[in-house]
Amino acid sequence: MKRTKKNIRTLLITVLMGFGAMCVVSCSDDMHEENYYTFTGEMMSDYLQSHEDFSEFAAIVTKATGSTRGTNIMDLLSVRGQFTCFAPTNEAVNKYMAANGYKSVDEIPNDICDTIARTHLINGRVYNTADFSELLGDFVSADVNKVNMNDRYLSLEWAYDINEDGDTLVATYRLQGTGEIIAALANDSVENGIVHPIDAVLSSSNLAVPDLIAQNEKIKLFSEALTITGLANYMATKFEDETWNYDAEEYEAYHGKVIYSGAQDDWCDIPEKRKFKFTIFACPDEILERDYGITDIESMYNYARGIYGGPAYSADLDFTDITNPLRRLVAYHCLPFAQSYDHYTTICTIRTNQPKAYVNPTEWYSTMDTLTTMKITRLKSVREIATYGGIDGDIYLNRSDNNRSLVHNPGVHVNRPSGEYVQEARNGVYFLVDGLIDYGEETKTDIFNTRIRFDILDCFPEMISNDLRNYDETHDATSSKLPEAPARNYILPNGYLEGVKVNTDGIFMYQGARNWYWSYEGDEFNVYSDVNHYDIEFYLPSVPTGTYQIRLGCCCMASRGICQFYLDGEPKGTPFDQRDNGIVDRIGWYNIESNPQHYTEEQLEASKKNMHNLGWYHGPRGIFNANGTGHKDGTNAIGSNSTTFCGQTTTLRYVLCTEPLDERVRHKVRIKSVWAVGSALVMLDYLELVPKSVYGIEGEGKSEDEY
Repeated sequence: MKRTKKNIRTLLITVLMGFGAMCVVSCSDDMHEENYYTFTGEMMSDYLQSHEDFSEFAAIVTKATGSTRGTNIMDLLSVRGQFTCFAPTNEAVNKYMAANGYKSVDEIPNDICDTIARTHLINGRVYNTADFSELLGDFVSADVNKVNMNDRYLSLEWAYDINEDGDTLVATYRLQGTGEIIAALANDSVENGIVHPIDAVLSSSNLAVPDLIAQNEKIKLFSEALTITGLANYMATKFEDETWNYDAEEYEAYHGKVIYSGAQDDWCDIPEKRKFKFTIFACPDEILERDYGITDIESMYNYARGIYGGPAYSADLDFTDITNPLRRLVAYHCLPFAQSYDHYTTICTIRTNQPKAYVNPTEWYSTMDTLTTMKITRLKSVREIATYGGIDGDIYLNRSDNNRSLVHNPGVHVNRPSGEYVQEARNGVYFLVDGLIDYGEETKTDIFNTRIRFDILDCFPEMISNDLRNYDETHDATSSKLPEAPARNYILPNGYLEGVKVNTDGIFMYQGARNWYWSYEGDEFNVYSDVNHYDIEFYLPSVPTGTYQIRLGCCCMASRGICQFYLDGEPKGTPFDQRDNGIVDRIGWYNIESNPQHYTEEQLEASKKNMHNLGWYHGPRGIFNANGTGHKDGTNAIGSNSTTFCGQTTTLRYVLCTEPLDERVRHKVRIKSVWAVGSALVMLDYLELVPKSVYGIEGEGKSEDEY
């Protein structure tokens, strides 16, 4: 049967949604080996070995070695688990072998078989075509949002076939720009997963991310700048911390166990690996010349010098010096972690597509330019799109949405992976952007003149690079006591997170995101100790020099205690009582989300002012927790189905201190227990760094918004 392949998105959306609705969604995270057992039904290994159409791929999988559980991959596919397999047909494998000079699978080296097998397998989640339809939505392309066994995110795009009759539309999807799922054979279920036959062997690069960039003809100048500044060489040598280990005996009581952390029991893991990854936002040569007049390294240096200052251009300059303007410009486009496109922010607990919701999911990340921070926004605000334009659901760098700037800064748009080039490398990913960003004075004035709210996790790039952060299982209510709960919980020993130190015998624990948690972005960190004492240190992201109000947002509960906040070794402010006992009465809290007939506007305003004078703020109006399950982004979580943080007594913000911060200094935070009974626990959910231009404006003009 002759087939004509084309890309078409608009026509497919309705067809694919209907096609996917017939499939059952199933998902689970990685299982511990001790929980595996063999089913009596057909396993994925049986499927591959018994279907003649996949005999060549089965041979490749059989040759693959190096499983993390000490067994080969085919053996792994014979036991209980949750696997998604994109199985290339014999025809596809034969085309691959012919293109690479192999006469048979026997001639393919074992390590290449290993890479091929892992590229086509996802361990820990079952994806069917309904999931792919949901991931893509109205987008032309997206990423499958869990890494495959080769630690890569597979790109996904709409595709369709027209049969030889010219009329019949066959819905399907394309992976990595090359491998099309054969629609008639998709969603073939086995006991431990699902198989999607594909018509090509998927590509996967083992290059470092700067080497992958060097292969793209559209970004040759940016690639050259990475090399001359030494950033390419640095990233080309960073893959995994081979020295990472922890005292197994010290953490024996926590790893793979259920522990109580203040309010509930949680199954906990300890990360097995400590990998390094990088994100590079590369501006194409065409845009550099058209918009900035940059055609070579000298003109690129001069552009950077105009922002950061520095000596006149000379080929003898040390471009690897961290103060060199070219190095600063390029490094500011680089992040010390990597994720799939849609996961640089999360919509978990963020009110999007609501009548009153105009909050864009936003994160603030430290860049590879020393002591600088980048703002990443996922554009979801209906109001902002209507006013300023932009692509719904796409991400932007350094976009202003605070309404305090004289001129709205649209930021730089990050293009979704197109499939034209492989963009994910062994240790990271790159994206094409439609302009340059910098950390100059204009950026500091326009972008940072706002309330800077960031999840504590934003401070720890290791959490993202090692796929420990949970984004997409926000609606799942599987008990956190169970090892198969999609939202994972981790114990993080000293040394795993750079700059983080627990100074007692307590533990630093991450609870994975669920949108029914009283937690910003659904996740939280807890410092817990059985001996009534905790003491933790970590670093703040850098912000422009100025005076800031530093707030800690958390869920106040009776199981918590009282803590003291330190900044750069000095105690600041008064101790923070995280218990809920009596807080509401002491601070005069009113439910500002309640019906108007309950309180007058004057009462609500007086309540807010009194709370602020006492160092307290309501929780944000733009954040919610679902009262029940099934609501991933708050779109339908309204009325009795959800509660905004500003409408409940537990989700509050406390002013830790008001202090000057210097952008030339890496400021260290210390939080230490002052009082606890039975056990000591502090919840670290999110921080706000609020410049005086925002927190100090009450009574003088437009006050800080409640979102």
